[in-house]
Amino acid sequence: MEQQRWGSAPGLKRRLAVVGSAAVLVVAGTVTTAEATPAAPTVPAKYQVDFSTGATARGARVIHCEVRFIGAHGGIPHKSGHVHGTINVRTGVTCSQPLRMIRGKVGLFSNRGTKIKAFGSTGRRTAKGNAALVCRTGKYHGEVVATLYAPPGYTPRVATVAKKTPTVSIHC
Repeated sequence: MEQQRWGSAPGLKRRLAVVGSAAVLVVAGTVTTAEATPAAPTVPAKYQVDFSTGATARGARVIHCEVRFIGAHGGIPHKSGHVHGTINVRTGVTCSQPLRMIRGKVGLFSNRGTKIKAFGSTGRRTAKGNAALVCRTGKYHGEVVATLYAPPGYTPRVATVAKKTPTVSIHC
C-alpha cells in the first residue's frame, strides 16, 4: 500500500470534497443520490466566520474572520510580477482580533501541474500564503482552506473557511 504525503493534491481535494459535502448536508438537510455525487471536488462556500463570547455583562464580543485571495481581479491566478516565469496565487486570512492559531493550505491547480503550500500564524490576526508554478500555457485556479482556532472563551472554538477562484486561461 502506497503512503500518501500530507498536503498532496489528491489529499487536499479529498479533504475539500469531504468538508464541502458536510457543509452541503448541514445546509440542505438531506440530498438525493444524484445530487450527492458532484462532478468535481467542491470548496465549501463559507469564506468568513464570527467567533463570539456570548457574555451579556458588557455585551457580546465578536471576532470577525475572512479568507480572501490577494491581487488584481479578485486574486485570480496570474503571472508573477516578482518571480519571472511563474504563475502564482496569493491568499490571506484576516481577523478583527488575534486568534490562538490560523493554519491553512493554498493550492494552485492547473491542467499542467499542482502546487500546495501550507501557511499559518500563532497569536496574530492575519496569515498569508502563496502557491506558484512554472509558467506553462494552460488553465489555472486557486483554492484555500484554513482552520481558525478561537481564543479561550469564544465559540465556536474551531472553524474552517475556504474559497476558490474562477478558472482562468493563461498563455505563457
